[in-house]
Formats: sequence, C-alpha cells, structure tokens
Amino acid sequence: MESDPLRRLRLAIIYEKLEGLHPADLADIVEDLSPAEREAIFETIDSEVAADTLSEIEPKMQAAILESLEPEKAADIVEEMAPDEAADALSELHDETSEEILDEMEAEPKTEVEELLEFEEDTAGGMMNTEFVALPEAATVADALAALRSSEDLIEQLNTIFLVDDREKLVAAIPLARLFVKPADWRLKELASDPLIQARVDDSQDRVTEQFDKYNLLTMPVVDQEGKLAGVSTADDIISVLRRK
Repeated sequence: MESDPLRRLRLAIIYEKLEGLHPADLADIVEDLSPAEREAIFETIDSEVAADTLSEIEPKMQAAILESLEPEKAADIVEEMAPDEAADALSELHDETSEEILDEMEAEPKTEVEELLEFEEDTAGGMMNTEFVALPEAATVADALAALRSSEDLIEQLNTIFLVDDREKLVAAIPLARLFVKPADWRLKELASDPLIQARVDDSQDRVTEQFDKYNLLTMPVVDQEGKLAGVSTADDIISVLRRK
C-alpha cells in the first residue's frame, strides 16, 4: 500500500480490486494494516465501499480511521452509512472532530444522524435505524408495492412495512412476504402481524435483545413516548451489540 497521496495513482488498479471484495473481507484486511495504510485505502476507494467496510470494523478503529481523514472525505463516507451506524461511529469521536464531520455533511443525512446521537447508546433509540417504509393505515397492497418501487435503495434490507395513523402513531407491522399472496386492492391492515411487538426509545439494549430472542424477530419497530414510529431495530443491530459484548 502506498501512503503518499502523490504516489497513489500507480495503485489505482489495486484499489479497484479492493473495491470488488466483500466489505467484511476488506475490513479484515484493513484491520491488519498500519494506520497510514488504512488512511491510504479509505482516502482512495469509493465512498460507498468505504462506508460498508467501515461498518464492519470495530468501533475504536472506526474512530481512528475517521480521525485520520480530512473532514470532507470523512463526511462523504459517513453519509453513505446507515444512520444508526453513522451515529455509532461519530459517537466514538471527540466532540470537536464529530462536529467537523457533521458540518461537512448534506442536510438530510446530517439531521438523521444528529437525531440518533441524542439517544443513549445502550437504549433502543441508540440502536435503531431511521430507514424504514411507513404507510397510512388504510393503505393497500398496491400502495405498498408502489412505496417499495420508490425505495429501491432500501429494498435489500427491508422485510417489514409499517402502518401509522394520522397522528403518526404505530398501528401495525406487515411482513413483506405477505404482500405477494394477496390482490392489489387488499388492505394491508388485514395482513398485520399479531401481536404487534414494539420497543420504546428508552428501553434498554438488554430488553430489546431479549425481545428479539423471545419472539424470533428480524425487525422490531421503536416508538417514542407518544407511540409515534421513531425507527426500527433489526437482527443485524442485535448481532453487532452481541459481538461487542
């Protein structure tokens, strides 16, 4: 690896090969490199690949990598991360460094991350992701399919659609697979999981983990004190928590 920015061009072909690796495999490689070599890779590879790879690296090394980058480059990478993963990464940094990166981010992802940073790390709010699909409680299968088509960037991680009332309170959770066994005009509420398992933003990580284990969940909605849908926790969030322990 070439740590000198002026000499990295000759290694462009190598970085292209690195980008073709699975993020978890690239993370394994990165973790065995020196700080200068890590910086060289993250300065050069595509921001989306860098974000996926950073998500696979343990928190303290995440922080070291982000601190080694220019704030603008770090912001490009953090913007490509899921909001909950971005918030976790920034929470490991010194406040000054975190603020510098946030200042370089686009408004929408910045707002999402800042909202998540307000929650304690060991709560449901600190674990949840704000990327989900929610529809009015009167929505049909056709409405759900249309929403999925307009959310292609989320489709790989979705397994549940949520219904909310006119006050944005959570009403139901619909397993995605059930959409494909009913006609387009079928009301989603009739396909809802029962009972509706949910967490509050201030629930502890341990309680959320217990709920996932008890009910064999893949996704669990998280609501605020008024019952409004605030985010979702997923099985990979739980795995990440257990790995840290």
